[in-house]
Parts: sequence; structure tokens; C-alpha cells
Amino acid sequence: MAKQRIVEVADQRVATSRLRWLSLHAPDLAREVRAGQLLMVRCSEPGAHEPLLRRALFVAACEPALGQVALLYAPDNDLGLRWLARAQPGDMLDLVGPLGHPFQLDGRTRSLLLVGEGPALGALLMLAREVLSRGGAATLLAGASDPLLLPPPFLLPADVEYQSSIGRVVDLLSQPDGRTMVSWADQLCAAIPAAQIAQLRDVVRMLRMRWERGFASTLIETPLPCGVGTCHVCQVDLRKGQRLACVDGPVFDLRDLVGVANVG
Repeated sequence: MAKQRIVEVADQRVATSRLRWLSLHAPDLAREVRAGQLLMVRCSEPGAHEPLLRRALFVAACEPALGQVALLYAPDNDLGLRWLARAQPGDMLDLVGPLGHPFQLDGRTRSLLLVGEGPALGALLMLAREVLSRGGAATLLAGASDPLLLPPPFLLPADVEYQSSIGRVVDLLSQPDGRTMVSWADQLCAAIPAAQIAQLRDVVRMLRMRWERGFASTLIETPLPCGVGTCHVCQVDLRKGQRLACVDGPVFDLRDLVGVANVG
């Protein structure tokens, strides 16, 4: 259930020189959140007005037994996220969430293919743990423009097969190994920039011909300024009309994105 929460920072670590791993003590949230959902985090001191907008961050791990969730993010040149990167254990954060519709794993899925690039890639780390907990197997293909933006392997369970590439992650699916993975996967879940959706759709269509609803789903990376459907910046063109990524997504079935023209 989406609601405003004040949560405590449990830990913050450097994952790479460009990535941070932020753990939050939030027992109620840890019981509710699902892979693919996001939190809108206020990244400024109480009473400050800059930056005004909250930052949308995807949950990368959840430990209900510990009452903790974790976020993977890149501070880079974002004023708010640079402020967040200075948070220390014991600090309190103001956030709203969980928001959005999560990934849905089919109960029959045993081989899960994960394809990720960009700020939402962390959601796939959480999804990988979920399928492993069900006795399945997961393969993660990750891409980035800089190797320092790739999640380090120690953030993933040892049982996850992890392949990474510098460049567009969907290009990996056009290679022989990638085509094989799409063919044998029971389900494919992606978190990619909108510009790669058409290529992902074409690869799946070529290899699967006709695929069932639920086989391939995509978390669309797009700006989410408000997170609650107020600003309409995150409009997505679907086959059946326009929807908002923050309230109708951000996860959509790839079949519904057959007619996607643009995002945002």
C-alpha cells in the first residue's frame, strides 16, 4: 500500500565508484514491496525546498525477516541523489511507497531470463532472488555505458548466472547465446530504456513467433517526477491507448507495447 513513511537508514555502502547500496530499516515496507515497484524518496533536509521533487528509486532487495529493503542507485550529477549518498546509519528518510505495478512471476516459471540496463536494473536483482526462492533458476544480462554502472556480482546470489556488456543490453540478445536464452526461457523480464523496446520486441517475435501473454514483461525506464499520476510526464503509448508508467506500470506486458511510439 502506497503511503508516506519515515524510515531509518540501516547502512550505506559503495558498490562501485558510481553506485551506492542503501539499506533501510522499514519492516512494514519489507513485507509489502514487490520487485518492480518504486519508492519516491525526499532527498533534502526537512524544511528545505531544493531539490523540490522526490527521486524515484526501485527496490533492489528485500529482507522481511530483517525488516529491511535496499536501493541501488547512481548519484552522478543529480543534486538530490548526491545528498542521499551522504546519508549515514541512523539518519531518517521521508519516502512514499511502494508505488506501481510489480513484475508477475508465473508459478510455472523455472528458467527466468532477466535483461536490464539503467536506473531500474536494481529491480531485477530483487526478482532474481524471488525466482530462486521458488526453486527456479535465473540468468541476468546487464548492460551499461560504463562498467562502473554495472551491479557488481557480489550483490547477486551465487546461483544467478550473470553476464554483462558495455553497450546496449538488448544487443546481447541478437547474439547466438542471447537467442538461445530467449528460446529456452520460461519467462523474460526486462528493465530497459524505452529506446530498446522495439529491438527487444523484434527479438522475441523472431524467436518465439507467437508468445503468450505473461511471457515477456518490461519495466520501462522513463522520468517519474511525481510517481502518483499527477504530472502526466510519464505517458506511455500502448497498443490500446495511452497509459501512465507510474500508476499503470511501470511494468507492462511486451505484447501491449507492440504499438509503442514514444515514452515521456
